[in-house]
Amino acid sequence: MASLNVFLSLLLLLLCFNVCKGKDWCLVSPTVGESDMKSYLDEACARLDCSAIRPGGDCYEPNLIKSHLNYALSSYYGKTGECPAIAVKTLTDPSCGKCIYP
Repeated sequence: MASLNVFLSLLLLLLCFNVCKGKDWCLVSPTVGESDMKSYLDEACARLDCSAIRPGGDCYEPNLIKSHLNYALSSYYGKTGECPAIAVKTLTDPSCGKCIYP
């Protein structure tokens, strides 16, 4: 029973890690259509460094508008602290492989 308590305590600690350190990300809402996503992505990349989501960038794959917009929104959120109305905040790190979200 003691080992189960230790396991559950460690699991809770791991789950709390992102919350406790205050890290969150801003991702596109599932209700936003693809044409709107494209417009928002173009606007965001006019203001931000989007080299990570350009061909050859660490976050280019998967080459999907939604994935690229998620990166751009999180980058914007990281710089300004603002999560636009088209997006939602999450505590789940969307980073994958060599693609590290800001």
